[in-house]
Amino acid sequence: MKHIANFVVTLFILISIISCKTETKNEQKNIQSTDQIHKKKETDVHWSHQKGEDGPENWENLSDKFTDCGGSAQSPINISTNAISKVDTLTAIEFNYGKSDVTIINNKHTVQFNITGDNNVKLNGTDYKLLQFHYHTQSEHTIDGNHYPIEVHFVHKNSDTNFAVLGVLFEEGDSNALFDKYLENFPTSKGEFKSEDMIDIISLFPKNKSYYNYKGSLTTPPCSEVVNWYVLKTPLTASKQQIEIFEKILNNNYRPIQSLNGREVQVYNQ
Repeated sequence: MKHIANFVVTLFILISIISCKTETKNEQKNIQSTDQIHKKKETDVHWSHQKGEDGPENWENLSDKFTDCGGSAQSPINISTNAISKVDTLTAIEFNYGKSDVTIINNKHTVQFNITGDNNVKLNGTDYKLLQFHYHTQSEHTIDGNHYPIEVHFVHKNSDTNFAVLGVLFEEGDSNALFDKYLENFPTSKGEFKSEDMIDIISLFPKNKSYYNYKGSLTTPPCSEVVNWYVLKTPLTASKQQIEIFEKILNNNYRPIQSLNGREVQVYNQ
């Protein structure tokens, strides 16, 4: 009997140990599963340019990674030409652009041209590499309170904490040569178009390179306040038909004007 009792006690201890290990493994699996769900939620956060729960007024609350959207140095802004600081420290933009392949992407937020090749600018002594350019309708920046029908952003990077974006405005007028060639190929929903053609990037800018300059942010989440903005004073033109096509594709993908909060806007005149 004594041997049987000892055996029962030993068996009970072994079952308890195995049960504890199983529970621990299940807990670890549950924790890993929960972590994966949280990570997925962070990467799959839905945001929109339209008013509503996921619209610009709520971006900062959609994710811990979007808190900069409620910061004090946000973009875009209204550029008031009567309140410009005229300084002698700004210099002309030094363009070192060549040509790029054509890859046009609609990512549901904008239509974007990805850039290949070594294309750079020097802005007031700092070198930046061109990554891509994309479009907004209406314009994100306003001049003296007035929107333009289209604005294009040329996004450049020096480091993870130092970006430069060159903004070019469009007004209604003569048809735009780039749009003449590619507008019919712009994906109207999420998708991609590629061509073996090459774009001469400098041809996408106005001849006069005078600009407004201020420090701000990305205009879409995560709204990081890491951008030196250069908004060119001279607009390009697009025909009424081209503008209407853009408006249908992009559906007012512009962020509302943000408060200047004491920031200084400077100007360089070519």
